[in-house]
Order: sequence, then structure tokens, then C-alpha cells
Amino acid sequence: MFQTAYSLLSWLLNGGNQKDGFLPAAFPFLVAMLGLSLWYLFLKARKPMAPLPPGPLGLPIVGYLPFLGFDYLHLVFTELAGVYGPIYKLWLGNKLIVVISSPSLVKEVVRDHDITFSERESPIAAQIITFGSNDIAFDSYSSPSWKHKRKILASDGNGEIQGEQRTIVESQFKKIFAEIMVFLGKPNISDIFPLIAWFDIQSIERGMKKIRQSFNEFLDSVIEERMKKETGEQKSDVLQMLLDLHKNQDSPSSLTMNQIKGILVNIVVAGTDTTSGSTEWAMSELMQHPEIMEKVKEELNDVIGVNNTVEEFHLPNLRYLNAVIKETFRLHPVLPLLVPRCSARSLTVGGYTIPKGSRVFLNTCSIHRDPNIWDNPMEFQPERFLNEPGKLDFRGNDF
Repeated sequence: MFQTAYSLLSWLLNGGNQKDGFLPAAFPFLVAMLGLSLWYLFLKARKPMAPLPPGPLGLPIVGYLPFLGFDYLHLVFTELAGVYGPIYKLWLGNKLIVVISSPSLVKEVVRDHDITFSERESPIAAQIITFGSNDIAFDSYSSPSWKHKRKILASDGNGEIQGEQRTIVESQFKKIFAEIMVFLGKPNISDIFPLIAWFDIQSIERGMKKIRQSFNEFLDSVIEERMKKETGEQKSDVLQMLLDLHKNQDSPSSLTMNQIKGILVNIVVAGTDTTSGSTEWAMSELMQHPEIMEKVKEELNDVIGVNNTVEEFHLPNLRYLNAVIKETFRLHPVLPLLVPRCSARSLTVGGYTIPKGSRVFLNTCSIHRDPNIWDNPMEFQPERFLNEPGKLDFRGNDF
């Protein structure tokens, strides 16, 4: 701004030398402009700016990366929260990471500033397996197609693949899902230092491309088989709905084949691993706590009866089983750090500045094991949910 004012002053002085009377006429305007510039800078200097969150010191260039490790990232973040508090920062290379481990601060992020923190900075592994971030989980809210894809899954259509193809998809996907989660959960040096990404030092990109190739071939076979069927035999499920949108390319709601595959990846992941993983953890906890297992069996016998199948209408009466499921979710969250968010603009959360472009992790593992929130947080106690059964639900409204 000062440079602009200086240039204008030089121009006015030259103009005043060339034409008498010009400088005196323009002098009040120049003084007013300089005064406004100084006033703007004065106000800007007086405006307080919240500091960055506290955090551990790192090394030059690499930041905190050498001390982070590559396994159980949520446990490392939980330990750091015990030192630096519910919100802290750390540098990974030149990328600023902010970790939040407080229910009140999480509420600010996901409810008060939801749109601001709905951006994504997809890691290389996620971009590959979702066919170029053409899914919902790793696509940004500002993407032109995100709202359309979200609207499709939130429609009245049946949000699952039905029949024999569902069984085939789930069985095939289970074989490679463990590898996918390893690649997605491991910090990738190529994401932190893009200039050396082409080296693929950890072989994450090569490994994920190999998995995507086999998964892509499998999806192509499933889609081709469905498209060959006669109209009368087609089933009304999410796969058929997506294919119908792909056929109508002239419609603004049409989908590309990569978008269909990206959405299918989200559906299969959400419907397969989350359920099976939580079930395995619940069974593991019941085996380690036989007294709790006996209570569950007793409730099932009383409500369902012997040799009968649990139906949906039984669920409201299975209060103790419901508490066991909630306690499993608390101790063993499916995604301890959820899907990382990215700040679309700079703002203040918890009295600290989160700059634009910062990657934000919400550490649910730390919240679920916080002794300030839970009594004996490391113990498996379903009874904690029986005293106030309506206090916590599965809808994501309790922080």
C-alpha cells in the first residue's frame, strides 16, 4: 500500500511539473489516501491475533515426523494430549497438523464451523483406492460433485447391494481390506514431502495401485454382469441406481464410472469392515468378561427365547446388549481419528488460531478414554450406559 502511495506521489509530482495547478488540486486527495493507509495499518496492528496451539518441538525440515512412528498413531496423539492439552499442533515437514481431543472443541469443529472444516486433503493412498477421490469420504465439500453424490446416498433408494452380488462383493473385498487399511493408516512421507513423492520410498503408492487394479477388475465384472441383465430382472438397489445415473449422460445428475466405483468403495468399506471389526471387538470383550457374557445370554433368552433369531423389533428390549455395543464403540472406535479434515480458512478454536490449510485430526480415542469424562475409562463396563440410556446414542449428536 505504501508502494502504491509512493508511486502515485511520484506521478503527481511529475504531473505537477508538466502542468501548472495540477499538484495543488490533487494534493488533498493524496493526503487523504495516505491518511487512510496509515489508519488501516494502525487498526490491523492493533487487532489481536490468537496464538497457534501449543505443541512439541520438531527438527528442521522434517518437523516432528521422526518421533511420530508409523503405528498406532491415535495412541501417540493421545499421549501428546496428556502433555499439551486438548488442542495442540505439530509440524510434519511444512504441513501443520492440529489434533483436538476435547468434546467441546470437537463440537466447535463439526457443528459450529462444519463447512469450514469440511475440506479434505486426500493422501496418495486414498486418492488411488477411491479412483481419484471420486468418493464421498475423501472428496471436499467445495467439490462441485460432492453435494450431488451425497444427495444420491441420502435418497430414498436402498443404500446397499442386494442378493448374490452383495455376498460376492463382501467376500472378495474382505481379502484385500486389511491391506487397504494398513496403507491408509500409515503416515506417508510422499504426502508430507511432495517433491520426493515419485520415489515412493515406502512403496505405498505401488502397493495401493496393485490393490486397486485387482479391485477394479472385480468391480468391472460385477458392473458388467448387472448391465447384461434384462430390465425386468434388475433389482432396485444402490448399484442399479448408480448405473441408471451413468446411462443418462445428458442429465446434470449423471455420474462417471470412476464416481460410481468411488462411491461403491465407500459403501463396501462402511458396510463390511466397520460391522465385522466392531463385532470382533465385542466378542473379544465378552470372552474376557464371562460375567458380562452371561448377562447378555440371559437377556437374549428372556427377550428372544431359545433357538430363535434376533429381529429388528426385538432391539428396543435388548437394553443390556445395547449397552455392550455402546461400550465396545467407546473403547474400540472404528476410526479413532475419523477422516482428517482441512481448514478452508483461518479461524479461532478454543482460543487458538487454526490457519487456513491446516490438517485437523479429531482424536475420538482420547475422548473415549479421558478420565475426566468417564469413570474407570480403561475398564469394559456396559453398566455405565444403563443408568442414563438416552444420554448417548449412535447418531453422532453426543460429543
